[in-house]
This record gives sequence, C-alpha cells and structure tokens, in this order.
Amino acid sequence: MTGRIGSKSKSPADGAAAAAGRRSPAVFVLLFLLVSGCAYVPLEPFGSERTARTLDPDERHLWKESRRLQHEIEISGLLFEDEALDRYLARVLERVSPPELSTALVEPRVRVISDVNIHGYSFANGMIYIHTALLSRMANESQLATLLSRELAHVIDRHALRASRDKKAQADTLAWIGVGASVVQGGGNYKLLAQAASISSLAGFHYLLETAADEKGLAILAAAGYDVREAPKFFRMTIDHLAEVHSQGVWGWAPFSPPVQMTARIAGYEKLIASQYGDSRATRRQPIADPPAFQRKVHRATLRQTELELAAGLFVSAESSARRATESDPRDPEALVLFGRALVGQRSKPLPGRDLPSIRKVRAAFESALQLDPRHAVATRELGMSFYRKTGSTRGRKATVEALRRFRRYLRIAPAAEDADYVRGYIAELEAESR
Repeated sequence: MTGRIGSKSKSPADGAAAAAGRRSPAVFVLLFLLVSGCAYVPLEPFGSERTARTLDPDERHLWKESRRLQHEIEISGLLFEDEALDRYLARVLERVSPPELSTALVEPRVRVISDVNIHGYSFANGMIYIHTALLSRMANESQLATLLSRELAHVIDRHALRASRDKKAQADTLAWIGVGASVVQGGGNYKLLAQAASISSLAGFHYLLETAADEKGLAILAAAGYDVREAPKFFRMTIDHLAEVHSQGVWGWAPFSPPVQMTARIAGYEKLIASQYGDSRATRRQPIADPPAFQRKVHRATLRQTELELAAGLFVSAESSARRATESDPRDPEALVLFGRALVGQRSKPLPGRDLPSIRKVRAAFESALQLDPRHAVATRELGMSFYRKTGSTRGRKATVEALRRFRRYLRIAPAAEDADYVRGYIAELEAESR
C-alpha cells in the first residue's frame, strides 16, 4: 500500500470523507482491506462442486491461453527429453495428487525445462514445469514432492485465476518480468518464459495466496507420506543457490541479501511443522527412490544443467553441478569432463577472494575421464588444451610434447570435428616452437 494513513492535509474530497465517517466503521475496515490488497476472498477450490467442466468464462480463457503457451514451450526446444525421468516424475506427481483433482477432472502433468535459472511453476490447468536448475539441486524425492505439492495447492485453489483478477498482482508480474525474470538471461526463449510468468505461478502470487499454498502444500505432502521436514530445507537450498549465482555476477562484490519472502516462507514452514506435524513420523512412507537412487534418476538433467551453467559463465555453479553428477554416476566420463571444464572456466575467469583450481586438478579430471573412455574426444582435446595454455610466461618443453601428443590423438579420434582446423593450427604452432 502506497497511500498515507492519518494525513491531516485538506482536499476537495474532505467533504465526502466526512460524510463517509458518519457511516458504519465496518465500511472503513472493508475499504482499508480493499485498498491495501488484503481482501482476498478465496475462490471455490476444485473438487466435486467445481470441476474442469464448470469453469468461469475468464477461467476458460486462462486455460486456453495456458495451453497455447504450453504448446509454444513444448515446440521451442526448451523441454528436456528423458523418458525415464518423465516416468519417474509422473509417479511422484501421482502419489502427491489429492483425490479432489481427479474428482474435478483436472489432470496434472509435470515436465522438465532446460533452463539455467532456478524455477518451478504451475499453470491453472495443472501443468507443472521444473527447470533443470531446480531439479538438479534437489537432495531427495521429498524435496521434489515439496515442490509438486505446493504447485498442486495453487492449482486446487485456483490461484492463477485469483491473481489474474487482481490488478495489483498483474502489475507485480509485469514488474517482475521487467527486472527479475531470471537470475541469468535465458536467450531467445526469455520472452516466451516471461509470457508464461504472467499467467502461471512463476512470478509468484500475492503473499496471502503463497501462504495458503504453503499450508495446503504441506498438508498434501504429509498426506502422501513424505517427510515434511524437507520442505524448509528445500527452500534453504534455493537461497544458497541464489547466493552462489550472485557471487559470480557483476554485483558479486556486494553482500547477498536473501529474498525476504523466502526467509519468511522458511520461518512459516518451521512454525507449521512444529505446531501441526510433530508426530508425522508415524504416517511416513518410503519414497519411490531413496536419495542415491533419486540422484541417479536426475543424473542426465544434472549434466544438462552443468552445460547450461558453463555456457552462462557460471563456472562455480558448474563445478558444483558436475560434482553431483560424478557422485551420482562415478563411471560416467561425461561428468568428469564437465567437471574439468568448470575448473578451466574458473581459471580463465577468476573471482575475487576465491582460490583458483590447480592445473593438476584440471588435468586429473580429464585423465580420469580418459581412464573410463580412452577414446573420449572432448576429454582428449581438453587435456591437450591444459598443456597448450601457458601457466607462466613460457610453455615448458614437456608441456609442448604432451599438448602435441593429445592434439594428434584427438584428430585421429575425431578427424571431422568442427574444431579440427583450429587444432591443426595449434599443432603447427607447437611444432614451430619445438624446432
């Protein structure tokens, strides 16, 4: 609310205000709530009385627009394709979906989007998208279920419709799209995701709707047999990620301030858990996948996220993602190659106050990848580059010999590689130096 309460300045409206003062005090209470944006009358939730067949006219339009945007997203190349992961996510979603959704003929779905920004959001029609950034950072299935349960709460209570009817929420969304739609810009698909933000939960709803989703989402999570104590941990993880990204940006020198709404959400969760779920242990059930199995299921998404972070210049984040990938599958040479590339990136783009990874650590990553796959072309090339790049004012003879050996082998493994001509140029340069 931007108005000033209690101002003594006069205006032409003072007469009307004086007349209003003779009315019931309840009118003032109602007006204050309306002006302050707090008069949020809950909509009838989806269930036996309110179904997908009884949508309001503007709600039908919202669903139609949601389907249009979802189609645009799905043909844009943004979707992360992994059939095994999709099946697993569908099983978790089915487990947490309350019966009132099927009663209301609402069929929730979940898909993964390849995006470096840490988001997860739902549309009015029950479609949920999770970015690789968020999925790859989750520690276990309970944290995945936390997100899904909370988004289902938004869907059941029709929060997207409620927000679309509230001009203040729309203005907040437009401001969010303009200044904070992404931690890192999303390239050519940025505008598409910004459009999605305007009619989904991506930009966030009014705090009363968010608080309601917290409470209902936690109840859904508990009813599905998951450990509700993971909910605040999930949101702490998102804050940690935001702090990590902040440290790598142009304002990285400035102290990081956690988003107030996030810290308030964590405090609210902890209060709810302490007061309402102290004995929830008795109702818990085993997750579909234990933590190690969960990490294996999201392994390919973690690799994709690492690639996105490398492309965005977030080399510290890429190291963290690649390390998780090496832990979920120690036999995957691709994870080790990405880990090595993240270390190389940090050496090429030093951050104030952060130690550079040693060249020995860089080479060890690529050598480990080659032990798993001796013909891995990228690992071979990157190992050669680690010797080609000067670590001092000059390149030692041993480094020259090793670089030549690795580059020549790379061309034997991948003679038609796109960068083959560049590598031949490196070889010519090194051969000239060694004469």
